[in-house]
Amino acid sequence: MRSDRPHRLTRAAVALSVGIATLVIAASAHASSDASGTTTGSAPAVPPTPSAAVPQSAAEAAQPTGGAVSAKAYTPASQQVRYGNAIAFRTLIPSPLLEQLTASEYAQIVQTATESDRLLPANQPRVKRLRTIVMKLAPYSVKWNDRVKSWAWDVNAIRSRDIRVTCLPGGKVLVYGGLLDRVRLNDDELGVLLAHGIAHALREHARSNFSVASQTSLRAATLPPLFGVGDPLPQALNLGARLQTLRYDPTDETEADVIGGDIAARAGFDPRAAITLWDKLAAATRANKTSGFIYMHPYGATRRQDLLNRLPDLMPLYAKAIGKRVDTLPDYAGISAQRRKIVRR
Repeated sequence: MRSDRPHRLTRAAVALSVGIATLVIAASAHASSDASGTTTGSAPAVPPTPSAAVPQSAAEAAQPTGGAVSAKAYTPASQQVRYGNAIAFRTLIPSPLLEQLTASEYAQIVQTATESDRLLPANQPRVKRLRTIVMKLAPYSVKWNDRVKSWAWDVNAIRSRDIRVTCLPGGKVLVYGGLLDRVRLNDDELGVLLAHGIAHALREHARSNFSVASQTSLRAATLPPLFGVGDPLPQALNLGARLQTLRYDPTDETEADVIGGDIAARAGFDPRAAITLWDKLAAATRANKTSGFIYMHPYGATRRQDLLNRLPDLMPLYAKAIGKRVDTLPDYAGISAQRRKIVRR
């Protein structure tokens, strides 16, 4: 039985490549349709899957998109929420198509991990912890992307020494074991990290990497930044040198910090945990200068100071979420809850 696994991994890799090609063809067709004028609206919804349903308080429960996805379900960039002046959404590929493909490939990755005995069972305490945290964050994601109302959230963890977390458009979350076993984050830190990853998914930052690939080549080596496929499929996907160079840019990281911080604070996770979180991740992965977590999500003194500077805006949200006043909150890792706002002149 085990001898057949390499063949199944190879088939999974081929399916990924075929899916990418299908997406590009469909995107071209939709681009032509958009050029002639399309009607926008919300994607039709069907009852949520039981695996990870968002509470009803989350501006109605998040629901998966049903049936075929059409261009009419695509919300144009002009109607999508943006942070600052950054182009938050890449328009090469309509969001419904991106979500449809990522859901399919996510299911394939989970299936392959299951067959390889690498998927942690749903009743495992660490998986329950991850799902509880994501379900606390999910309701506060809607304000940043209205499509969240149609997302079918699902959270899984894979046995691995890889320090990685992947949040895909559509609400699919994969956490690799190294993050849980080697970094040892507390609930506040894990909540902030998952909110950061969700923010990347909300703004579809991985789309930029995919867009470059679709305009040049569709080599399988470009898949990991989009799908988070590092382990357990490295040989099957024949990862190349591009995996060693693709990463989020500073603008994407700033946007994910701002949006993720807002989501985490409103969900009751201490925003000061962002400092200890990224310090821990830097210490654990900085030695890997070509594909480590901190290489993929650049972190340095400037970004660290920016995280500190945003705390005065986030602490009131956190205090309200847990039913306390800011002036009653204890210090966190030596960081006061009452940092003065910095006035820029």
